[in-house]
This record gives sequence, C-alpha cells and structure tokens, in this order.
Amino acid sequence: PVARIAGPVGAVEAGSPVSLSAEGSTDANGDKLTYTWMSQDGKTLSGQDKAVVIFNAPDVTQNTQYVVNLTVSDGTLSSTAVYTLNVKAKAAAADDEDKTTSYPAWSSSQKWNPGDIVNNNGALYQCKPFPEGSWCNVAPAYYEPGVGIAWADAWNAL
Repeated sequence: PVARIAGPVGAVEAGSPVSLSAEGSTDANGDKLTYTWMSQDGKTLSGQDKAVVIFNAPDVTQNTQYVVNLTVSDGTLSSTAVYTLNVKAKAAAADDEDKTTSYPAWSSSQKWNPGDIVNNNGALYQCKPFPEGSWCNVAPAYYEPGVGIAWADAWNAL
C-alpha cells in the first residue's frame, strides 16, 4: 500500500477543527486498507481505522508545527505517511499588549528556528518551516526579514 495524507494548506488557528484525509491512499492489489492515525505525542487520534480523521488543532501560545503520522495496512504490508500541520497561536485580544512588543527583535547574531517570530523595524516576521527556515540564520544581506534582497525566501510577513 501507499499512504497519502491530504489536509489544510497553510496554517490553522489553535483550537480550530482540522480534517485530514487518507482517501488518496492506495493498494496495488486493491486490498481493503486499515488506517491508524497517531499524533506526535504517540496518542491515537479519534477516527481510528477511518480514512478521514477530524480533531481540534492543539491550543498553543506560539506558532507551532504539529506532526501527525498515518499508517495504512492491507493486512500484510503497511506504509506510513507524515503530515505537518502549521498551527497559529490564537490572536491576542485587542486590549492586550501591542503585538510587536511581545516578540524578540531580529538580530543576525541570534539563531532563529523555523516557526520563530521576530520583530524587525516595527514589523513581525515568521521563519518559514524547514527547509526554507534554515535560511533564517544566514547572509543578512539576503535574508534579514523585510530588508534582505531575498528575505521572503526565508520569512513570512505577519
């Protein structure tokens, strides 16, 4: 069998419902498939042995990548696929502190990781997921958020 996962394109807000589908999974012999969905913390997601699983994105206080594994089996052989869900922290209430003050200022001497949010020149930027996110730490002339000539290759403006 070949495991395939389809899910949301782009980030989803923390706590919102998410639907992942394994309906694109196939078996060359046409055997009936069983489905096992596991979250990154090793828990079976609701919808065990179903081609579609629906769950709430984790409640997070900062933007996070959440990994879900799918194993499909035809009773003899199995295949696993991995899906990375980008989860956005819930937006702060209007009376909260100005959002630009709650994130660190960008610095070329700081090591930035995929998903990190920084304040640079009064605007917020998020380091893209791997592999693009590995560029957040190199060549400031190219990748300084909002300034470098290729900054959008490594950062998303928020």
